[in-house]
Amino acid sequence: FMAADVVNHILGGGGLSSRLFKEVREKRGLAYSIHEALLWMDHSALFIGKTGTRADRACETVDAVEKEIRRIAEEGPTQQELDEAKSYLKGSQMLALDTSSKLAQALLQYQLDKLPIDYIEKRNAIVDAVTLDDTRRVAKKLWGDGLLTVIVGRAPQAAAQPPAATPKSN
Repeated sequence: FMAADVVNHILGGGGLSSRLFKEVREKRGLAYSIHEALLWMDHSALFIGKTGTRADRACETVDAVEKEIRRIAEEGPTQQELDEAKSYLKGSQMLALDTSSKLAQALLQYQLDKLPIDYIEKRNAIVDAVTLDDTRRVAKKLWGDGLLTVIVGRAPQAAAQPPAATPKSN
């Protein structure tokens, strides 16, 4: 569970420091923002992401995302990426719980995830215990098959035009 959260942070959940942000926005200039999340369910996980790009660059953007997903599945993260992700995840924990509503929401999620009552106190040690081998194994398991479903929206002008009229038959 935690190894997946760490490697997910490295791939795209880490905002400005993520591989997807660096590759898709900074290096290629394909999108203003890109983000993804790993959602846990009882018997599986769902990886969802979003980005905004020009219609004429949609294929290039999807290709860049797919390439990064394949790369992390095949190679896993580097030790530096792992160290930085662990440091961020540990340091940001208390900021994520800085209001009563955030704390209540987190406690509810911990309960839904069937985590122990002392999870908040143990979380940093759980993050620290994640190894490079753990993240490489999990990355291969999560993204070894690449993207399974990709949805791309229509160009704005196509969405604004009414559908073509169907000729009437006599």
